[in-house]
Amino acid sequence: MLNKLECIILGHLVRKPMAGYDLHKWLNQEGPFFGYTPQPSQIYRQLTKCLDKGWVDITIDQRTTGPDAKVYRLTGTGLAAFREWAESPHEPTVRPLDADFQMRFLLTGILGPDVALKLLTTELDFRRRQQREKAYSDDINPDEAAIEIDVPWNQELIRLGRERSYLLGTTYLTWLEMAHARLSEQLEEFSSPAQNLGLRQDDKESA
Repeated sequence: MLNKLECIILGHLVRKPMAGYDLHKWLNQEGPFFGYTPQPSQIYRQLTKCLDKGWVDITIDQRTTGPDAKVYRLTGTGLAAFREWAESPHEPTVRPLDADFQMRFLLTGILGPDVALKLLTTELDFRRRQQREKAYSDDINPDEAAIEIDVPWNQELIRLGRERSYLLGTTYLTWLEMAHARLSEQLEEFSSPAQNLGLRQDDKESA
């Protein structure tokens, strides 16, 4: 199983070859949306490990505005590792807005709308059950509290928390429903490379 940084690196290198600096720059900007902002040293260590595993190879980009850069390009082995992760079962987390789903949806969706729809369906089914089964507890006993409790205020506090949870859950569920319907209707309009995605011919020749 790939770790999070491996998923992000391989998923982004599927789109285009990148230098370590460019990967860091992209992660610095997009990482917070994935719930992950690794340090440059972590990125370079992971790239070295990817190189050792044969997932990437290197070409030298001679730059006129600075030092030459090592550009990392995905190999066939790296693509296979990415596909294995992309097509593995999705296990939703308890937190509805956890960044792992967004990361996986955006990165693996490159394989085609059928892959995205399968992932989306799993997430949607889980969130529907979660919303139906959600329970709240307000069984506070003022006499047992470590401080003096204002019971009416405590009840209002619980109501506010419930409203936030409900609105966040229903808003996310609404997006999932809309996205699922949209992908289901438009699936045939998109060409899906998921079954035959491989290295481009020019990449094969240079590999």
